[in-house]
Amino acid sequence: EFAGIYCIKVDNEIVYIGKSGNMLRRIAQHYAGIQMGTEKKYRIMAEARRKGHNIGFDVLYYAKSRRYADKLAEIGEREGDYIRRHKPILNAQIPKEQDWSKWDLNEVDAKAILESIL
Repeated sequence: EFAGIYCIKVDNEIVYIGKSGNMLRRIAQHYAGIQMGTEKKYRIMAEARRKGHNIGFDVLYYAKSRRYADKLAEIGEREGDYIRRHKPILNAQIPKEQDWSKWDLNEVDAKAILESIL
């Protein structure tokens, strides 16, 4: 199990950043979500793919801690840094700098995002 922080890219531009205790399983869930269009972010990515854009996944950070609980805290603390640095347009929750378990909401405007991507 690889715990860490990953991103989803459209044409090499980061559009979503997430964390997971098992990145392989989580990326597979995202891929299935894009196939089925189960959430707004997935419908946006599916539309981008239909229009010929490349959808890709990359690992941004591997957790270094050994214990599972420590790994989750480590990636939880770092995820917000990555989101604030890259400002991905599909992240609806922006972890607060002082407490990664709390977040600010970022309204995802699907039409505006699609226009900016496409």
